[in-house]
Amino acid sequence: VFLREYSTDHYSVGAYFVSRLTTEAIVTFPQMLLSTTLTYLLIDLQMAFGYLLAVVYTLAMTSTAVAVLLGCSVEDPKMASEFLPLLFVPQLLFAGFFVASELIPEWLRWAQYLCSLT
Repeated sequence: VFLREYSTDHYSVGAYFVSRLTTEAIVTFPQMLLSTTLTYLLIDLQMAFGYLLAVVYTLAMTSTAVAVLLGCSVEDPKMASEFLPLLFVPQLLFAGFFVASELIPEWLRWAQYLCSLT
């Protein structure tokens, strides 16, 4: 759709991505509000609800941006699905699911801040 509209000069690349980001932000917020509200009430978290919502919403928007980046970097959907382990496996490693963060070498621990699961 984008290539067709762009080739006929209906809008620019910047306008497309700003509108896409705005649409994603509007659609994502109610989903994150519902899931965060349920999580907050069911688990009885002690942190401020607004802070938790901000963290979850930021994580959701970051994940959306990474998915758009991956989708724009390849032409074939099958190739995009082959790149998914390249994104997810390091996140699982650095988040501490399989290896404790203390066991990761000092020179490699900085990478945990690049992963959204940590």
